[in-house]
Amino acid sequence: MRVIAVALILVLLPGGPAAAFAVMDGDAVRAALDYGHGGADMPLAGFLLPWSVYEEKAMRIDGTAERATVYTPFLLVAADARDRALGGGTAAPADAEKVLGDYGGDVVFGVTLFGREPGFAAKVSVGLRQGRKKLKPQQVVAPVAEAVAGRPPGKGLYRAQVYVYFSQRDVDADGAATLTASAADGRRHPDVGRVAPAQ
Repeated sequence: MRVIAVALILVLLPGGPAAAFAVMDGDAVRAALDYGHGGADMPLAGFLLPWSVYEEKAMRIDGTAERATVYTPFLLVAADARDRALGGGTAAPADAEKVLGDYGGDVVFGVTLFGREPGFAAKVSVGLRQGRKKLKPQQVVAPVAEAVAGRPPGKGLYRAQVYVYFSQRDVDADGAATLTASAADGRRHPDVGRVAPAQ
């Protein structure tokens, strides 16, 4: 079994743990829309960086470092605006309200995992621990892993982007959390976390 842990990600969010649950007012919605529209020219990893935590013992922080991202309400709105901008459109406050309504009540994590076989993440198992409390997700979405381009022959690498949804009512906004994801490829990984996301 392989384990990747995101330690203290909620505590280390810009604005503290409550940022994962923050209610968006008009100014925050406009700021998120602006960030999303402006982020269309950025690589996705750079766009998500303020909300991401990389593997603590990663030899280097690059496109193949495993990481977890917490999708705060701000980031959900910004990501939608970025996607619309990439498609040649523009997101409006009404679009932001729809996104917030769709994800209301959820704490959403995106976990990027890497493995040597295309099916390594087919049966990913995810949990969230806060103190002695162990939470199971409401939903885990694990699309088929994609091959990472530019790898030497015989050194194939596959990336799986897994999305995990927990009920907001089950997660303590003021508590430290450890997110664990295990896949059936047999590799073990050290903790991810202990690195504060950029503000």
